[in-house]
Order: sequence, then structure tokens, then C-alpha cells
Amino acid sequence: MPKRKIIVAIDGPAASGKSTTAKELAKKLGYVYLDTGAMYRACALQAMRGGISLNDISSIVLMLEKIDIQISYTEEGNIIWLNGEDVSQQIRTPEISSSASAISAIPAVRYKMVELQRKLGKNGGVVLEGRDIGTYVFPEAEAKFFMVADLEVRAKRRFKELAEKGIKTNYIDVLKELKERDEADANRSLAPLKPAEDAILIDTSNLTIEEQVHKLYEITCRIIEKIDNNNSDKELGERKIKIRLANYLGYCFGVKRAIQMAKDAKVTEKPVYTLGELIHNPAIVQELEEQGIHIVNKAEEVKNSTVIIRSHGITKEEYKILKENNNEIIDATCPYVKRTHTILKHLVKENYPVLILGDKQHQEVIGIRSYGNEKTFVIGEDDPIPKIKEKRLAIMAQTTQRIEKLQELVYKLLSNFNELRVFNTICLATTQRQKAAEELAQESDAMFVIGGLKSSNTCALAKLSSVYCPTYHIEDEKQLASIDISPYKCIGITAGASTPEEMIIKVYNVLLQKSGDFKTVTSIEEIPMFKEESC
Repeated sequence: MPKRKIIVAIDGPAASGKSTTAKELAKKLGYVYLDTGAMYRACALQAMRGGISLNDISSIVLMLEKIDIQISYTEEGNIIWLNGEDVSQQIRTPEISSSASAISAIPAVRYKMVELQRKLGKNGGVVLEGRDIGTYVFPEAEAKFFMVADLEVRAKRRFKELAEKGIKTNYIDVLKELKERDEADANRSLAPLKPAEDAILIDTSNLTIEEQVHKLYEITCRIIEKIDNNNSDKELGERKIKIRLANYLGYCFGVKRAIQMAKDAKVTEKPVYTLGELIHNPAIVQELEEQGIHIVNKAEEVKNSTVIIRSHGITKEEYKILKENNNEIIDATCPYVKRTHTILKHLVKENYPVLILGDKQHQEVIGIRSYGNEKTFVIGEDDPIPKIKEKRLAIMAQTTQRIEKLQELVYKLLSNFNELRVFNTICLATTQRQKAAEELAQESDAMFVIGGLKSSNTCALAKLSSVYCPTYHIEDEKQLASIDISPYKCIGITAGASTPEEMIIKVYNVLLQKSGDFKTVTSIEEIPMFKEESC
């Protein structure tokens, strides 16, 4: 039995034999099997139990803040725990199967599940199966397989599997559900179902489970043997500079949603505007301008037009003016930001003094503050705490703040108030990006942070990274021309929530060229993700 512990990624469409093969392969290798699809099924079950529509992104995001998914391992396989309840059987119904594909296409869901998957598998000795393990979750997995089978063969397998579990259905419905799921998985915008370029294709249409397991086991053993025989130090020396991406970077779902809503806006004879920059990214703003979507800086200047509200939100006064001036409003405010408005309105009704941790000059904070009153205060990281006479206080934060700063503020205030209510309004994506950037910066000789110079969350990433290594905050690849990267052996890349994948790819390709490697990549999945042993 091979001693080296690697990551084995098995991808493919539903009922291609992934799960059963992965379980048996893990046993044969002495590895842990991780059923990633079950995590998405658990999310779908939670949404169904809560009566949440899969189109209601805001409610899904709020659900993710409270959901607790745990996995335990037994000889029989994984046990999936949802909020402390074993739901291993409940998540296997056709209804949940259909919903799982839809909910897995929601970026916020994928970010949370991928984070869990990476934690569980980062040390190797694990077999993971899903639909994007080799392309998105672990693009550096040492062994990658993509399993396929004819649609009708897969439908018969799934029908038999459900029947054995006592779940009543019919073959036609199963066939239809698989076909629809294939289409949904292949066409989703984030990490669509496709084989990694270096994945080994396995057609299981005419293979028994034993034959599938044996085939993958033999190939995996050869891969491990090849790794053992290679001189890893020599391989590292062949390339002077290593370049790695942070595990979380680029577009958050709120920004992606805002851009899509803007691009979907119909530009006809009726003028279309954004009130301020839609997002803090000059390239995207210019692209929208060319599409006919212009920027206006004052609500009073727009009448009888279509107005897209930026992802940072606007003040309640601006919203009122837009409505009074007979404008059609497309509200692209990030759901996380919308939540802060709602929370503050409730706190004002309850007559609480409120302290908002954030940048007073940022549009998001200005918008949030407008829903407060004379007892609502904004405080920056280094600002003195305002004098508040009451012995109770509520605290919230700008969505792009660091969680550590919110915690520090809470600790400072604990002894000053009899009642302290704390609302963690920091965006999940922000926390993930900051943590990933910090981890990568600690293992890098230099960091490149891509994003608008006015972007609050991008500036925060740059500030955080600069604590550990030289950090360059750039907006595009052109700014790399004057930067000498020859002193660095390990370079890290991260990007703000308003930075598109295309820009990350351009920066990576230029850094490759500057390092003497003239290959190029065309997709984000081709760029190596950071792993602790990367450099």
C-alpha cells in the first residue's frame, strides 16, 4: 500500500459511479473519503425546511450564517450532520438532488462549502468526489479523474440505487432529473462541470464497480510512485519564481450580481445611469459606459430615467428623490449591505444608541448611516470612542471591515456598558478573502493585490498583506512594467471583490513572463492555488 498521502479528485456528472468508486478507492488506499455533494444536499435540505426559495439569494446568505454542517467518518461512509441532526438519508431524495444542483450554483454557498472541503482535504490522504474538485476546489490535486457514462446507463444506476434505499420514483423521472442536472451543472457561471486539463477520463458505461476501483487504484499508485521518484528540490529549482493565488479572491457574489443586473438593463431611448460608480473597478465602469450606462453623482440630476443603485447602496434620502423624480430603479445593492440597513432601522425603533465601525467617507457607510438618527455614530479603526451617556449600546460594522477590528472594539466597550448588542454585519466573502490573503502573505516573498485603488476591501487586503511581506496594490497588468520581481522566489496574488477573473489572469500571465516563463493561461482554474508546501 502506498505510503505517500496525496489528494485524489474524482469529478463527473451525477450517477457516473463517483461516490461508490471513491468510497472503495479510499478504503483500498487507506484514505478518508469525503462526499462533497452531500454538503450541497444538506444546504438544499436546510433551505427546503425553512421554506426558502433558491432564487432568494438574500435569504440563502442569511441561512448560511446559521447553518452548521459537520461530517464524521465511519467504515460505512460519511455521516452528514445538519445542525446536529444526522440527515444522511434525508438528503438522498430526488427532490433534494434537483435542488442541490441549483443551490450549488450560488456563489455564497460554494464559497462556504469549498472552504470546508479545503480544510478537510488540505493535508492529503483523502479522496474527494464532486463536480469541480479538480478544477476549482483542489486544482493542484496530484491525482485527478473525470468519470463519465452514457445518460441512460446513469439513469438506470440511480433508479436502482433509490429503489434499494426504499425511495419510490420512476425511471422516466430519474432520467429527466439527471438530464436537467447535467445541463445546470455544465452551464453554471461559477466552476461549471468540466474535466480539468490534466484529468484522466474514465468511461464507466461498461465497467463494474470493482473494475472502476481497480483501474483508479492502479493509476493512483503509479502517480504516487512517480512523485516519490522525482527530486522535488530539483523541480523547485527549475523555476526561479513560484506564483500562487489566494484560495479566495476576486468577485464576491454581491458584485457579480450587481454587474449582471447592470448588463441586463435594457438601454433604449430611456437613459440608464448608475448613481455613483457601480463598483470600484475602473475597467468595469468603462465597460458599462461603452454599453450606454453612464454615471451620475447626484440623485437630483436624474429624472424619467432608469437608475441602477450601486452595490454599496445609497442613502434613504437619495432613494426618495429618485422615486419622486419618476425614475425606474434597479436595486443592485449587495444583500449584505441591505441587511445592515434593516438592522439599523430596527435598532432606531428600539431607541438604541448605535456605533458603526467603518470609514466615514465610504459610500456604503454614508448609506448605512442615513437609516440612523442623532444617536447613531460612525467610528474608524483609530478613532476615539464617542461619549455615549446611556448604559446600553448596539454595535455593527461596514461589510468590508476586518472581524478582528470588530472584536477589538467590542472588548474595549465591554466594561463601559451594562448591555452591549453586537451584530456581525461583516460579509462572509470579505472574511474569507482577508484570511486567505493573510495566510498566503505569510508564505510569500511578495504580494500583488489587484483591484481599484478606491476599493475599501481591496485596500484592506493590501494593508493586511503588507504586514508580512512587500505588497503591491495594482489596478491592472500595465502597472507591473516598472516592478522588479527578480528578488522574489515566492509571489502571492489576491484580488478585491470588484476584480474580474479576466484581470487576475492578465496579471498572472505578465508575472509569468517577467519570471522568464512565457506560457500563458486562459482560465482561472489553470492558475495554481496556494498550498502551505507550495514554496
